[in-house]
Amino acid sequence: MKKAIPYIFIAPAGAIIGFFLLYPLIYSFAISFFEWDLSPTMTFVGFGNYSQILSSREFWDSMLYTAYYIFGVLPFSLLIGFIFANLLNDSTMKGIGFFRMIYFLPVVTSPIAAGMGFSFLFSTELGYVNHIIGSFGGEYVNWLTNPEGIVQILFNWTGIQLPKILQGPSIALFVIILMGIWQNIGYAMVVYLAGLQNIPPTYYEAAALSGANKFQMLRKITVPLLSPTTFFLLIMFSISSFQVFGPIMVMTPDGGPLNTTSVVVFRLYREAFSYYRFGYAAAMAFVLFLFVISLTAFQVKTIERTVHYD
Repeated sequence: MKKAIPYIFIAPAGAIIGFFLLYPLIYSFAISFFEWDLSPTMTFVGFGNYSQILSSREFWDSMLYTAYYIFGVLPFSLLIGFIFANLLNDSTMKGIGFFRMIYFLPVVTSPIAAGMGFSFLFSTELGYVNHIIGSFGGEYVNWLTNPEGIVQILFNWTGIQLPKILQGPSIALFVIILMGIWQNIGYAMVVYLAGLQNIPPTYYEAAALSGANKFQMLRKITVPLLSPTTFFLLIMFSISSFQVFGPIMVMTPDGGPLNTTSVVVFRLYREAFSYYRFGYAAAMAFVLFLFVISLTAFQVKTIERTVHYD
């Protein structure tokens, strides 16, 4: 009886996890082999949904837009968060707690509320950004309705038409990337700040006695000792970037101009709740899961070897 007591205590939590996590997961995997539109009948199609996804141009376009988002958000979130962490790693600075709080606020801001704010800022007629541009004599920009890639815009004066994969994110997706960076900076800053405060000051004192300048200390001490922190943030931001949905739903609810903001999770949502292709959407979710797992495994295998844990 005593051996059963621990299992009795964890049974309620296990039941909740099983009902709200494991059962939906198993059921979703099961319906991914069916064609189902919520009607009473389900048609078994085997791996038909999966083969249709992998041969779908719309799916690969959504993966391309997701890749644009990831490569736009990841490096700048890490870099700016690292810079802010170093600037705010001074306990003698007046109001240091206030500044840390201000920079962290975007992290706890609802993506829906933030998306509404950015929609207003980048509105063509009413947005502050266009009013600032107009005050300097510039033309208003159709931020959320222009499908042209930002890289292609830079090449327009040459008359060169770049391949689609090289045209870069549309201006609408670029605005969503800016919001993603804005929301990630505070989290990166706090995590980097914790890492900085765990570096023994004696390392810097010894380096100073050896004649090292601040840049050399940054390159030889700070960056290597923060590599576990950077690796952690890289993994977390990669996964969260694959899941971006809220800002796109608020700022470009139709998938943006020519569907150029229709990232893979938004595409999955539309397949399920706009077109009622629930089996297809479930299969897409598991394909996305495999992509995320593969990317994470690749990062662990290739990047972790450069991480300094000592």
